Amino acid sequence: MARPRRAKSGSDQDVELNTKLAPSQDRSKVTFEIILKVAGELLGEVGIERLSTNMICERAGLTPPALYRYFPNKYAILREMGDRAMKAEDRVVFRSIATGQLGFDGPLEQVVEHRLDLLTKVRRAARRVPGGEWILRVMRAVPVLQEVRISSTQAVSDVLFAKLHAQYPGVDETRLRAATLLSTALGSATNDLISDMPEWGDEIGREYANMVSLYYRNLLGVTVEAAAGDEKAS
Repeated sequence: MARPRRAKSGSDQDVELNTKLAPSQDRSKVTFEIILKVAGELLGEVGIERLSTNMICERAGLTPPALYRYFPNKYAILREMGDRAMKAEDRVVFRSIATGQLGFDGPLEQVVEHRLDLLTKVRRAARRVPGGEWILRVMRAVPVLQEVRISSTQAVSDVLFAKLHAQYPGVDETRLRAATLLSTALGSATNDLISDMPEWGDEIGREYANMVSLYYRNLLGVTVEAAAGDEKAS
C-alpha cells in the first residue's frame, strides 16, 4: 500500500497532499472537476493565503463534507492542480522526443525553431488545465508544492537522457545527465519568466532556444560539417 504524501508547511507541520478518494462515478467526477475549476478561479482572485476550502465550497455550491470526501485541505487541491499542469507539459515533451522533433542535428535554424516551438506548446498546455496559469505561479512560492515540479523535471530529464544517450553513446554520461536536468529546469524557468514579462516573450523564448541548441550541439559533438551534410541530404 502506497504511503500518503506528506510535506512540510511553513510552520513545519505535516501537510497531507494526497486526494482522499478518486472519483469513480460520473456524478463524483463532476464534483471533483468543479472543485478544481473553482479553486483555480479563486486562486487568481484572492491568492494562496486567503484561499480556503470554505471559500471553494461557497463558490461551488458544495457542502464542506462533499469537498472533504476528496481532499483533506486546500494544499491537496492545489497539488492535484499542479500535478495535472505538469503532466500536460510532460505529454507535450514526451511526444516531441518520441517523434524526433528534439534532435540537434541538421540546420541550426531548424533546431532552434523546433526548440522554440516546443517551449510555446509546453507553456500553452499547462495553462489550459483548470487554474493552470495561477497554479504554476503558486508552485514557485509554496514549498509543499515544489515536489510536483521537481518530479516532472526528473521525469522529462530521464526520457531525454535515454534518447540522447542512445543516439550519442560516446558522450560522458554524467555531463549528459546534468545537461538534461539543467535544460529541462531552464525551460520551466524560461516559461515562468515569459509569464511574468510577456512583453519580452518573443525575445526571451528565442534566446533560450538559441542557448540550449548551441549548448547541446557542442556537448553532443554535432559539427558544422555534419549539420551541413544533413541539410544537403534533406
